[in-house]
Amino acid sequence: MKVIPKPNLLPIKTYVACYSSFNDRVKRNNFKSIANFINTQSVGYDANANIANLYLLPASTHMTVYGSILKGDMKTLYENNMVKNKRGRKIYNKLLSLAPLGRCPFCGIGQVSTLDHYLPKAEFPAFTVLPYNLVASCKDCNTGKLASYATTQNAQTLHPYYDNFTTVQWLFARVLQTSPVSIEFYINCPVSLSSVDKDRIESHFNNYKLARRFSIEAANAIADLREEFILFNSTTVQIQQELHKKFVSFASRHKNSWETAMYQALSQNQWYCNGGYSQ
Repeated sequence: MKVIPKPNLLPIKTYVACYSSFNDRVKRNNFKSIANFINTQSVGYDANANIANLYLLPASTHMTVYGSILKGDMKTLYENNMVKNKRGRKIYNKLLSLAPLGRCPFCGIGQVSTLDHYLPKAEFPAFTVLPYNLVASCKDCNTGKLASYATTQNAQTLHPYYDNFTTVQWLFARVLQTSPVSIEFYINCPVSLSSVDKDRIESHFNNYKLARRFSIEAANAIADLREEFILFNSTTVQIQQELHKKFVSFASRHKNSWETAMYQALSQNQWYCNGGYSQ
């Protein structure tokens, strides 16, 4: 949902920094022996990601990654030499710090606490420590997404390093006349986007369960608005003006935030502004 500049980290240097932390010389040499393979795979990842074709990369069906390196070895490389080792942890922390204001780029609401493998390491072990495949994420997005990876172009979720759909609005909301008032979020892509892009946005929205998660955030915001409007005895015009001002403010920063969609829907809903807010 948000764009992050691609990490300014050379993949091969990251890989070398990780395997160089092994005390065991044999292990170091084994990882070193496949460095050219890892570098070639990294170039392929970047090339495919730039044209939204990561779905074309084949998942590994073998226990061996390349040479004498197994999938379990790559997992160890990540968990012990990147997450826990001092040298590798510097890279890990740098990737975490790329998230704007510490917010998860996949959902825009959770606090960043981990790195997500965009292509999972179990199926794509060659990209286990690839910086371009590691994205700062909240726990909910990292563990709760519905699909582990896409096998078609249209099913690919948005990649914060490579996809930018921030110039047009596609996230909207509608006000539900419930008690208390609730908000329903939905996707409505403009005709300027291709059918593939529209499907990818829908896939992202559904896979990260954003409709439900955004509605929970909105419920808390609406409760605060209710107290504010009642406390100041706000008129319909004042309420509309205040909501519109908030909509414009949020839209100027992020066209597709849940706040933008919510304030837009509230400001345009006559029932809500005429007193429905008190429900």
